[in-house]
Amino acid sequence: MTKLFTFLLVMVALISCESNNAQTQLKTIPTLEYQQLLTETKNNQLVDVRTESEFMEEHLHNAVNINFNANDFEAKIKKLDKNKPTFIYCLSGGRSGSAMDIFAKNGFKQVYNMQGGILQWKGDQLPLTGAEANPSWKGMSKEEFEKITNGDIPVLIDFNATWCGPCKKLKPILAEIEKEYAGKIKVVAIDVDENKSLAEAMKVTNIPLLIYYKKGKVEMNIEGFADKAKLISAMKLK
Repeated sequence: MTKLFTFLLVMVALISCESNNAQTQLKTIPTLEYQQLLTETKNNQLVDVRTESEFMEEHLHNAVNINFNANDFEAKIKKLDKNKPTFIYCLSGGRSGSAMDIFAKNGFKQVYNMQGGILQWKGDQLPLTGAEANPSWKGMSKEEFEKITNGDIPVLIDFNATWCGPCKKLKPILAEIEKEYAGKIKVVAIDVDENKSLAEAMKVTNIPLLIYYKKGKVEMNIEGFADKAKLISAMKLK
């Protein structure tokens, strides 16, 4: 009887877990599908998990701002309706991807994360609120960028952001490469938050993004994290 009782308890626990998982729907979906589902889903709630300054500059219509990096993030999302379909996004999908797990932990039934975030949304030329209010160029100009990439020394451009985990992991690797191959390569870091216009013009939809130039010509393009050996090989450094 003891073994049978234990077996039944295990089965009940498994069924309970399956039931809870079935009740929670977590999906990361492409921007066009995200827009369509957002439009078609009635009584939804849209959450921008970026910083307040990012939100004020441009955001999706009807979005509310709850900063993922703020200490009160979890306390604030608890005030939302857990039963409403919840759509979340950030700049490139990293912060919102992490936030999705916190929404699930707090009992939200349906959570949809935008793949590629605002960068991809803009790449697909989808509408934003606030973008037209301040249309002036932000950060490094195209002329400055072209001057950097057209020099005699090959240049590795690193599009990054301070909040990006893979970008932070990549930074010391790039510093090592630049030091070891001094005079053969120059690394230039460009923060996409501080240089939004250039990032948009360059169609940066994912970070980190590494672009290797030789006298203005693109020799290599790598999205996401890459280790030292892969980078050295890709740039054909000896």
